[in-house]
Amino acid sequence: MNVNQFKSHFYSGSEFVHLNNSGQSLIPDVYSELAKSWIDLFYSEGAFCSMKGWAQTEVTRKKLAQFLGADPSEVSFFTTTASALSQAALGLPLQAGDEILTWDQEYPSNFYPWRVAAEKNQAKLIQVESENYQTPAQKILDRITSRTKVIAVSWVQYQTGSVTDLKYLSEQLKGSGIWLVADIIQGAGVRPFNFHETGFDIVCGGSHKFLCSGYGAGYMIIKKEKMPFLPPIEVGAMTYGDPDTKKSFSIQPKVFSNRYEPGSKSMIEIIAMGATLDLFSEFGIRNIFLESSRLCLKLSRGLQGLGFSVIHDEGPILSFHTKNPDDLKEVMNKLSRGQVSFVCRGPGVRLSTHGYTRDDDIEKVLKLLS
Repeated sequence: MNVNQFKSHFYSGSEFVHLNNSGQSLIPDVYSELAKSWIDLFYSEGAFCSMKGWAQTEVTRKKLAQFLGADPSEVSFFTTTASALSQAALGLPLQAGDEILTWDQEYPSNFYPWRVAAEKNQAKLIQVESENYQTPAQKILDRITSRTKVIAVSWVQYQTGSVTDLKYLSEQLKGSGIWLVADIIQGAGVRPFNFHETGFDIVCGGSHKFLCSGYGAGYMIIKKEKMPFLPPIEVGAMTYGDPDTKKSFSIQPKVFSNRYEPGSKSMIEIIAMGATLDLFSEFGIRNIFLESSRLCLKLSRGLQGLGFSVIHDEGPILSFHTKNPDDLKEVMNKLSRGQVSFVCRGPGVRLSTHGYTRDDDIEKVLKLLS
């Protein structure tokens, strides 16, 4: 599959420019078609197709595991990234005086679960200051003390696209006993990622951003050997077996990651995500990254040529601002009138490309702002 064939799976109408992929991406035709087919099945068959549906969610579990470099038994589904992060934060065995390190620019969903966990256990949440929105791993390492219990960071920061080197962190902390947890939603689907190679204990993400799969299919990936130390914080019939498993006062949660799925999942959303994963795997995540980065660099150079200041443009996310802060509102008005999706984040305006983004999209934005 070449790049044009990949792009052909996404809507190409000229009325919108989609440059908020780190907020919500388009879904491809294969996702839309599969989701619609399953809606039709439930419309006509109801319970007669439900078991087939549950089997298909397991197929997607295998596809997601392969795509992100994990084992299927390490992957659990949640409705959102925040739910998955809450499981990690509130399930970890924290004690009074323990320290949790995170960045000062984390998205709220990777801040509040840790704040609540710290308050609940009389631990301390420490926000490490970034450097001009950059997040060098060494700054985290420099703040570690004998009380550090958890490092909870985003792989890619939501405000500017700054990347934290997860593998470097884990290599430096090997054997330390510190839990390593990452939010990967701003990179998974547009940057190559391999869970086992990172050395992290837990990563969490979601479907609706760069994975181009709509809402409702969040996930957590956890090392097999760490599962016994992270009890489920939500429990139900599926935590211990299935609806026909005999109730017991002594039965323990399942030994695989589906122990964190207490009941029914977002079946259609998960099944349809499998179609997107097939498409991404056929084109290649490396090719998606190269194309989205090429387009982002083109956008960055064009913006700088127009006199804007770009904070970060390494990869598919960039943040730019005006030299005069009062001019930023007019920039946002122009983008809105041109029906360009964007968001105001951190120091200015955040734009994010994807592999399906077209050169015409970049040129339209630069023309609007010229």
